[in-house]
Amino acid sequence: MAYGDYYAKIADNNNRPQEDQWHKYICEYYDVTPEQALKLGTRASGRKPDLPGSKTCDPVNDMTYEDIWALESRKSLESIYKFYVDQGAWSSFRQTVRHLELSEMRKNLMMHIAANDMHFVEYGCGIAPFSTTLLQNINPSWKIDVSLTDVLDCEHYTYGQWVLNKIKEERGLDEIEVHAVPAVPNALPKYHKPIDALMIFEVLEHIPSPVATLENIIDQMSPRALIIENFIKHDHDDEEESGCDLRSAASERGKYYEILNNNFTLLAGPPEYQDHGATRIWIRKG
Repeated sequence: MAYGDYYAKIADNNNRPQEDQWHKYICEYYDVTPEQALKLGTRASGRKPDLPGSKTCDPVNDMTYEDIWALESRKSLESIYKFYVDQGAWSSFRQTVRHLELSEMRKNLMMHIAANDMHFVEYGCGIAPFSTTLLQNINPSWKIDVSLTDVLDCEHYTYGQWVLNKIKEERGLDEIEVHAVPAVPNALPKYHKPIDALMIFEVLEHIPSPVATLENIIDQMSPRALIIENFIKHDHDDEEESGCDLRSAASERGKYYEILNNNFTLLAGPPEYQDHGATRIWIRKG
């Protein structure tokens, strides 16, 4: 998607971290150098990074991503959720590096949808990159509620909350409230107030039931609320191990987009049938 075609120009850069400071928080939290952080977060086939521990997780060493998945059968919801705890700091580093190339997209998007007194939800937030960008760029006098949802006790979720609270302190964002609303097996998150905008980015293919997730979200949205989403389509052979790209998620893809089309109007991005992996922005009908 050509985000520049849709989003307003971002405000001036006073009092905002520059991109050459991308490693500021990850290096502090895990006591690594920028070079180490880049290496630990760069994707490579068969890699077995020596991931450091922190005050909130143990080190993870000598395992591929697939090895971590294979530590358990991952047949139950509990074991699937536990995968994100078992991986330690893997996603903290991987998502930090992954989002370097998405920096301008995040800024343009978040500054376009940001509004005083809004409730923003980042669902499957990981290290909360979109919420981080929001807090780094908004007017410090604004009042915004940010709710973060990810698997309870996973390291990247804990780290992401720490980063947001650091930014709050550094920028004096006294009117920003950060709420942790974790995902747990056999229950759906409930938020403290209606949702005005929700981001679910590179997440849906890992959720056991995208349909139940979407229906729960819709029930808690304000009129004319926004959803920014993508649903990466992975093609796995019937006999191939799909890992955390859940087959149950893939099976609900059609129904998921049917519900979206029935309840929302597509504002930006191509229809799903034209580009399966594109990011789309929807506004609630009515």
